[in-house]
Amino acid sequence: MAEEEERRWAKPRSGRSAVLTLAIILLLGLVLWLLSERNARHWALVYEDGTLSVKKGILFPVGRQSFKTDDPALALAYAPLKPPPSAKLDEDRPFEDRAGLDQALYELLAKWGRDDIATERPELMERALSWIARADKLANISAGQREDLKNLRAESGYFEARQLLDKGADALRQARERLRLTASSSSSHAGDAGEALRRVDPLVEEVYQASRLLAPAGTPRPVDPAAAKPAPPPAAAADGGAR
Repeated sequence: MAEEEERRWAKPRSGRSAVLTLAIILLLGLVLWLLSERNARHWALVYEDGTLSVKKGILFPVGRQSFKTDDPALALAYAPLKPPPSAKLDEDRPFEDRAGLDQALYELLAKWGRDDIATERPELMERALSWIARADKLANISAGQREDLKNLRAESGYFEARQLLDKGADALRQARERLRLTASSSSSHAGDAGEALRRVDPLVEEVYQASRLLAPAGTPRPVDPAAAKPAPPPAAAADGGAR
């Protein structure tokens, strides 16, 4: 009788144990999933071997990897970079979300850009523009940072314009010399070259002087020696083309 009663109670007890085990497994699975999802949303700035890299958590309770994307703009914003030699960086800065990463990365890029602009050295100006271009692609910076970026672009725009004017003046001077050579020759294009030269000649001097206005303080402003050479007379240029 006692054995029969024990067998009757053993079956329900075994069923409850199986349900309890299954519930525990499901609960553990849910916890692992939530931890994995939370880790996958984490970001980090990692400084190692002289390179600053963006890393993102993987879909697992722990672990992360270098960020990869097919979006060209995002790839440029988060590509590994070489900080300036004077930069002092934490080896590992974790962030709960992408907004925190963008805002921290912006502060670094903006500081480096300002420091390079302040030197007014052409080789560092190029680097400053690259810092600002990267900062411009960060989608989650704050409103205050976006206003700061606007001011930073305006400041860098002055020096960028100076570089463009220098390049433009140099290109115009080269074009003028080639037109002058053609206009004074027997080329069939001599007449057109002479007419173009008369139109280009005053522009060269204007652009040259504009670029000198933006030159750093103390930089000598030499006169363009080629500007003193007169353009060939129209008739001479035309006759030269006819010969």
